[in-house]
Amino acid sequence: AFRYCGPGGIWELREAITAYLFRMRGIRVPPERVMITSGSTQGLRIVARLLRRNSSAVLVEDPAHRGLLEVVVRAGYTVEGLRADERGLDTSALRTLSRERAGRVAFAYVTPSHQYPLGGILPVQRRQALIGFARDAGCHIVEDDYDSEFRFVGRPIPTLFSVDEAGRVIYLNTFSKTIAPSIRISYMVLPHRLLAAFREKLGFYASTVSGFEQYTLARFMAEGYYEKHLNRMRKRYHQKRDAVIACIRGGPLAERARITEEDAGLHFLMTLDTTLPDGVLRRRAAQRGVRLAMLSEYYNDPDDAPPHVLVVNYSGIDIEKLPRALARLAEIGEEQDYA
Repeated sequence: AFRYCGPGGIWELREAITAYLFRMRGIRVPPERVMITSGSTQGLRIVARLLRRNSSAVLVEDPAHRGLLEVVVRAGYTVEGLRADERGLDTSALRTLSRERAGRVAFAYVTPSHQYPLGGILPVQRRQALIGFARDAGCHIVEDDYDSEFRFVGRPIPTLFSVDEAGRVIYLNTFSKTIAPSIRISYMVLPHRLLAAFREKLGFYASTVSGFEQYTLARFMAEGYYEKHLNRMRKRYHQKRDAVIACIRGGPLAERARITEEDAGLHFLMTLDTTLPDGVLRRRAAQRGVRLAMLSEYYNDPDDAPPHVLVVNYSGIDIEKLPRALARLAEIGEEQDYA
């Protein structure tokens, strides 16, 4: 028999998640600190309510996922972007924050294991600087570990949560990328210091994920099937990534496309050799039935972005249709007028 244990979801699923996190991510926590949510967006909404201050601000990477930023804006926060580069969040900017501005920060939202969309990995020195800032400013860090399971080169990257001794990090992750997008099950792990506040402010919260889905996932994980599934998916996505890259490098864009940040996650960057502005390139591609995600769309100020860079989410690409799409992009790249 399964047990439902207060706010946060089915106890057995929370137990299965804690066992998995300890084995795979070096996170050791009791199940009571795991909260089941119906997606990362809902998890972020809960965090926003939990950490709300008067005139609160949220620090975010720039560039960043625009949809998640909208969540915190709608929750009444102001958003302050800090530049991210090929190594993730540039924490040197934290030193320039005045004491007044730092005191307004409720939390920083970061993707340290695989910065979205640039793909960088936050180095140790920057991790220490970020945790030190949160400790000194009395704020928290929301660590979104959204695709850490899909790393193809090197060892897994330790989480901020696992090295945080100040109890300032909230960990977010999701099953939608590892199982299927239709599986709207995510979870967050709270530091011990926030448990009392969660019970006081959000003790009424009950997971909106159906009990049947939670039961099923709990059994799937407890019996070892989830990790076997992950191994299969990791191999499949590795093969899919290689096939997409091979198609690009063997196609009409071979001499005009440079691929970077392909060693982890479900996306990579592709820089095109063209003089067309991003807006024109995107519009002309759409007219030919090709939808492009430009890196400049993820910046607070698109003019700060390097031009002609595409964010390629390869997991959803139809390999059979890719050569035709690349041929159409090549035709666009030959056009030099901006009309």
